[in-house]
Amino acid sequence: MKKLLIYIFVLISPSVFACGGGAWEGMSFYNLFKQTNITAEEFYPFLRSEYSAFYGEDFYGQDKQLVYPKGNVDLWKQVLIGWDTQEIEKAVYEFDKFDWSNKNSEIEKRAKTYLAFANRCADAFSYRTRMNSWDYDEVLDKQTVDEAALIEEANLLLSQENNQQLRMRYYYQVIRIMHYSKDWSSAVSFYETKLENQFPKNEMYYYIVDQVAGCYYSLENFEKAAYMFTKVLNKSLDRKKAAFSSYNFCTYKNAEGKAFFKGVDDEKDLLLITSLRNFTDEISNIDRFIELDAQDERVELLFMRALNNVEREVWPKDIGVQNQSLPFYDNTNTFEDLLRIAEQQLANPIVKNKAFWQLSSSYLSFIKQDIALAKSKLDKVHEYPDQKEKLAIIYEVFSWDRLSAENENYLAKILTDHPKNTDWRYENEDDWRRLVLAKVAHTYYKNDKLAKAFLVHNKLEDVNYLNSIELLVALEEFYNKSDKSAYEKVLLSRKSNSSLNFIDYVNEQKGIYYLYQKDPESALEFFNKSQTEERISVPARIFSNNIKECFSCDVDSVMTDEVYKADVFSFIQPEFSKKDLAANLIELEKLTHNEKQWKAKLANYLLANYYYNISNTGYYRGILNNRGNCCHYNFMSYSYYSKAKISDEIISAQTGYNLSDITYYKRKYYDLSSMAMQYYQNVIGLSADRELNARCLYLIAKCELNTYYNLGSKDEISFKISKYYDLKLPNYKSFKKLKEDYSDTKFHQMIIKECSYFRLYSSHF
Repeated sequence: MKKLLIYIFVLISPSVFACGGGAWEGMSFYNLFKQTNITAEEFYPFLRSEYSAFYGEDFYGQDKQLVYPKGNVDLWKQVLIGWDTQEIEKAVYEFDKFDWSNKNSEIEKRAKTYLAFANRCADAFSYRTRMNSWDYDEVLDKQTVDEAALIEEANLLLSQENNQQLRMRYYYQVIRIMHYSKDWSSAVSFYETKLENQFPKNEMYYYIVDQVAGCYYSLENFEKAAYMFTKVLNKSLDRKKAAFSSYNFCTYKNAEGKAFFKGVDDEKDLLLITSLRNFTDEISNIDRFIELDAQDERVELLFMRALNNVEREVWPKDIGVQNQSLPFYDNTNTFEDLLRIAEQQLANPIVKNKAFWQLSSSYLSFIKQDIALAKSKLDKVHEYPDQKEKLAIIYEVFSWDRLSAENENYLAKILTDHPKNTDWRYENEDDWRRLVLAKVAHTYYKNDKLAKAFLVHNKLEDVNYLNSIELLVALEEFYNKSDKSAYEKVLLSRKSNSSLNFIDYVNEQKGIYYLYQKDPESALEFFNKSQTEERISVPARIFSNNIKECFSCDVDSVMTDEVYKADVFSFIQPEFSKKDLAANLIELEKLTHNEKQWKAKLANYLLANYYYNISNTGYYRGILNNRGNCCHYNFMSYSYYSKAKISDEIISAQTGYNLSDITYYKRKYYDLSSMAMQYYQNVIGLSADRELNARCLYLIAKCELNTYYNLGSKDEISFKISKYYDLKLPNYKSFKKLKEDYSDTKFHQMIIKECSYFRLYSSHF
């Protein structure tokens, strides 16, 4: 029983229906044209959306003002004449809290009598509201209801009531009591004899129809139920969402209500509901709806849903360096069909809401990239002021082939006048702003304004990840540019740390760039240009090496080799700046040419250690960029590096739309292990120390593994570790030599115990 109830709750959940909506609407695309531009507010729930059952429904944590059913409240205004909306809402929906002391007219007293009875009925069947509770015991706690007594009281009150609307409301309560009491046949009979087509088809009438449709469903007359639910969906203001959900249940029983359809009204109702369920061609449905009734407000709803679908295709969000553009056409011409429809509606004299169609026509002309025509059409729109303003800005920015100082000053004012919405729940409301910046960045990018293209979406400090000398040079040139426009000044301030000296930081990054390029002389040149005192951040152990592979371990337990402490290297301080690092590297390089072979040997050894340590598998792999060494995914590509997009290569080739996501493509591999390997081989060439040479061969193996991880290799060996796993490794040349030529060394005896890869290799070869 419990499992059955859980299944039912899941089935009833609104998320099973194909309509969707919520504050994250537009997450993956720029939603520029407000869907709520349509005339009929009651159809807002059926606008396009993705994240919940109906458009505009809350996500977790969002506060929303309580909105009472408008159709019911408006209908009460015909009875309680002179009451304001708040009074009616309080009396109807907070009956026990409403002060009736000054409501003494005859109709007010009868309204109070009805509302008191309605509240007794609601209390009697309140257990139904607990059916969606997470508390299983609460679900099963069904109180006893004396349905016969309630119906008897309703009939008595009915006999005393002559106001047509109040009589309808009593009839609604009678039908509801029968429905909830499972006396479905009596409810249907009562409706057919007392109500059907005998009262005005107002909101209360469709409340009743909704109840009767539920009875038909329970009687398994699914076709009639489906037909009646289509009527409620199309005619009621308040019951649309419930009717749509109920209609979907009918379709699960292969019922659509078609057996009862006759005439144009029914065909329009069916067109709407089938379109909402996304099972038919949207353009054909809109065309057919227009044939039937061009001025029906539901045409706007179907058109808007189709237009929103177009936005999802032509305005992909955050395309960055992808091979796309804005607008993006992916084998679609739906926007041309919609433009035709908008023009057709504009020309049709019976269509009333011309402003909507004029606005739509303008926007679709813009999507078609006829910006001049789009602007001309927009000028003729005299409604929708906020939407018109945003579109005018977008059109203007998209008309620029390059940005003049005048354009940039205009842009700065626009962005100041429309500050970014900082509430993440309403992020999509800034879509127009984000699109404008995407286009601005693109315009800079294609016109070789690299620094400005970068700073539109990135902070200055983000260059730390990119290794692009072209970008660094462009940033320096931009900094030195005189007579900056208002927007250029905004871009110049794009720093995470407001006190950061722009040009000093650029020079520091150039120094780091040249360190990665293995050019310490050039690095030192740019470090010397910086006037900002550099942080002491580099330990002398960067010239050590490790046998134990553990990035999270304390440095003292890993970097145990201490050759760098020899007197010949007294110029290496325990800690130093990157500027000092460059100077140390230059001094070590000089020592590699020293006439004393032992000095040259050890200088090569320290340089080898350094270049491996700053490689992406080395212990100090993040140190040049002031980062730690965690974690693997920050330093290694998931595909072989030769196949990956790299930031500096993207910038150099000027590929992609703009640089909004360029930091996702940071360079992770600098081929530093090859340099380390060469220095280790130099050591072996200069050394007669077999223990040192054995160690260097192992360290060369680490360099070989680094190359394999980054570039892959066809020359690999495979070890079967288990039934489900084969370990693949490079065909180590260094392991072969270590095993064949240095098996008598102490280092060999130690490393075969410590290194599982070498132990595995030795056992197979």
